[in-house]
Amino acid sequence: MSYDLYLWHGPQPVTAQQAMTICHQLARSHDGGVVPDAAVLAFHQELIGRFPPLETLGDDDVDDSPWNMSPDATADRVILCMGLSRASKIGPFILELAKRHRLVCFDPSTGVVHNPPPPRPPSSLLLESCDGGLIIDPGPEDLRSQLERLSRANFYACLEREEGWFVQVGIGPRAGNVPDGKFALEYREGDPDRHYRVLVDSLDDAVTLFEDFAADRDSYKTAFAWARY
Repeated sequence: MSYDLYLWHGPQPVTAQQAMTICHQLARSHDGGVVPDAAVLAFHQELIGRFPPLETLGDDDVDDSPWNMSPDATADRVILCMGLSRASKIGPFILELAKRHRLVCFDPSTGVVHNPPPPRPPSSLLLESCDGGLIIDPGPEDLRSQLERLSRANFYACLEREEGWFVQVGIGPRAGNVPDGKFALEYREGDPDRHYRVLVDSLDDAVTLFEDFAADRDSYKTAFAWARY
């Protein structure tokens, strides 16, 4: 099975619905209304420097490649087609690289759009939802209202202080097969080995987690039966 991602330069954040429209146009070889940018090809060059295209590999190396097809890049966009079993390994690198080059990264199979983070002061908070929503330094009312918008389509929200330091909530099958009526809470403290997860029954628990993290309170670390994720 294949797992595809579409990336392009976006001067403004886009919603998941807008990203899907652009994606469909790009898939039909239209420009999708996106603007060519040097960052697109710079991203591509750095990516294939780490994971070379198939045509450059010997027979013994092809099986270890993450690609089902070599990355397809123009000045407008990059289209990636990966083996599903390898997507979880290469995915974090792609997202980090896209963030560094300030590209939109869209997964049409789930409708998740990652907009490049807006400029923000050091140590500020960024609230992101999978439908493309971005809020810098959200207040308590923002936290609750965004979490109340969780749905099967908009299935996660993440509150990040800095790269690798965040809390997150997800629901439904796309968030790791979360059972109906449950919420998957997560927190991470930098290193991937310090990533924890727990299932809870109440949205209020998710709100409390986000509020405590935003206020720099550590009480959430002992409030739940966390397991390493």
